Amino acid sequence: MMIPKDIIERVSGLTRDQLSYYVRMGYINPRKHTRGKNEYCEFSKNDLLVIEKAFYYIDSFGTKPKTAFEKGREELKQPELRFK
Repeated sequence: MMIPKDIIERVSGLTRDQLSYYVRMGYINPRKHTRGKNEYCEFSKNDLLVIEKAFYYIDSFGTKPKTAFEKGREELKQPELRFK
């Protein structure tokens, strides 16, 4: 499992604010756990792959986040659609 800092370090150009926005909007649904009064997100390897693909579309082509995350998920389900 990865924390937001790990995701931000691995996805070049992604900011904490952008990642928080994607989670808030439901584009990505990390596992959440509570410690005391605070809630924390834990991202899986699959979450990372979806974020990488989606951010590629957003950053490279100006794709809207909702569409980019849909494309990212679809691409991971169907390897023959991979765009590099």
